[in-house]
Amino acid sequence: MPERPPITRRRFTTALALSFFVYGIVLMLSFYFFTHWLIDKKEREKFRSEVTIEAANKERFLNLYLRNLSRSLHSVAYNPYFMSYVVDPSYLNSAEFLFLTIMLEHDDYMQLRFIGADGRERLRFDRDRPEGYPYKVGKLQDKSDRYYFREAARLKEGEIHTSKIDYNIENGKVVRPIVPVFRVSTPIYFQGKFQGVLTINTFARKIIDLFTSSPLFDTTIFGREGYVIYHAGKFYDRNFQPRKLTEILPLLPEQLPRRLTDEYLSEEKKIYVKAMPMGTRTIYVAYTLRPGTALTLKREDYQAAGFMLLLLILFALPLSWLLSRPTEHMFEIVTRQRRELENLTHTLEERVREKTEENARKDRLLIHQARLAELGEMIGNIAHQWRHPLTRLSLILQNLRAMSHKDRLSKEKLQSMLSTANEQIFFMSDTIDHFRDFYRPATQTEDFTIRQAYEKVMEIIGYDLRHKNIAIEYREEESFTLHGMLNQFAQIFLNLIANARDALSEREITGARIRIEVRREGERIRIDVSDNAGGIPPENMEKIFEPYFSTKQEKGTGVGLYMVRTILEEKYHGEIGVTNGPKGARFTLYIPLRG
Repeated sequence: MPERPPITRRRFTTALALSFFVYGIVLMLSFYFFTHWLIDKKEREKFRSEVTIEAANKERFLNLYLRNLSRSLHSVAYNPYFMSYVVDPSYLNSAEFLFLTIMLEHDDYMQLRFIGADGRERLRFDRDRPEGYPYKVGKLQDKSDRYYFREAARLKEGEIHTSKIDYNIENGKVVRPIVPVFRVSTPIYFQGKFQGVLTINTFARKIIDLFTSSPLFDTTIFGREGYVIYHAGKFYDRNFQPRKLTEILPLLPEQLPRRLTDEYLSEEKKIYVKAMPMGTRTIYVAYTLRPGTALTLKREDYQAAGFMLLLLILFALPLSWLLSRPTEHMFEIVTRQRRELENLTHTLEERVREKTEENARKDRLLIHQARLAELGEMIGNIAHQWRHPLTRLSLILQNLRAMSHKDRLSKEKLQSMLSTANEQIFFMSDTIDHFRDFYRPATQTEDFTIRQAYEKVMEIIGYDLRHKNIAIEYREEESFTLHGMLNQFAQIFLNLIANARDALSEREITGARIRIEVRREGERIRIDVSDNAGGIPPENMEKIFEPYFSTKQEKGTGVGLYMVRTILEEKYHGEIGVTNGPKGARFTLYIPLRG
């Protein structure tokens, strides 16, 4: 049997280079498929994040509008001139002047009227169109059969009734052209006796146009039974022009929310449906991504991935050849490293002394670092809270420029987009106020509840948790009151929640959740803060409350949990411990009950 020729260095190098090349091709294909999956996942997560933030902003806008409308209604109901007219009709001139003043102040009010206890109108001012001049109506009507009068008449003094968004009906007929209207009403009492109902009718189109304005989403409003109220700039009425939501959107009847807490989200269909409170009623809103709207730079992501893949292919063969060449200077490198190790051994004592001095300097800078960490946390949270409003403002400006170039920028569209921009600016201003109040040093102690401290922290970090899809749950068996500095105690919650957030984000936990439970245990208050991030390594359990100990590498200062323990022990005579539960870490705080 002939001998096999020995493998030459050239053949070995060539075979090894080819192996590296094939391995590189496999890695590049894996990179391509992973990139495709990652871009698609990013698009879905971006939709979830943007649409939930959009719904939250619109719900806050709706609540603010109803609050202002209710305040205006109460300002008339409790006005002494109006109450004088309710009791004595001879004060008609004073009541008329009051009604005219209110109508002039609010150009979106369509009607302001007082309906007597018998259901007949006693005084009424109308406006034919938004921003039109109001006038007194001489021909008054009987409204005793209208649902909003009957329902408002059953309320207690001071309560507000909100109507459905429906067509305006006068003398039993629908007003043409169609005028959608929204009403708020309150019962009027004098010395405990029912006198009638005060009602404000508003032009629903103006408020709905503001409510549904969005550069990203089309908005559809519908009722509990699935009948459409507003879609694509058009209003519908169940009694006169019925249309089902399932005729417009690809939804099944069982997917529609029935309760205030219900919602439906389809990342694949880009549909989000949510119930929102509207005073004494509930409206249901469906958000759909506008055709042609890109939430992420998907095309650019694919181009960048393709370019990187091309570069990898071009460099794969020469790089694999270079990597396969023998390392001729390996021995020299090893020798040099050995000499360096010897020098390191000789200078170890000097380095230990330098390290000791460095640790002493760190001890002196503990308070300074804590303040810097606090400042960094504040800036990071502000950046998270401002990222989405700034993105929306950028999109609005781009749309303004594009529509202006195309001569498609109408006055109404400009006003709508400016209103949306103002919402984002007001939101950013509120963010600054929240952070300024939270981080303002307290000088005096006060009584406060544990829930107040939690809610104050959620004003700071809640937005970031929602952005990262981290659910947080707060439960307490009863309300507990502490005495001290509210902002200082809130720092305890802020540090514990921020640590849980960082662990959940770093480990990419699906269904991330933080739970806070407050209850009485003997003569102490027990507070448990737990998460499902997998827990703390056992070797770190005894170190986490020590200053400068951190598992976050360069991101952590190691003073957060140390400050938590210091505040709890020195200011509230409490104590803190940590254990690992089935799903993650659990921090337990004990605070003595006040005598």
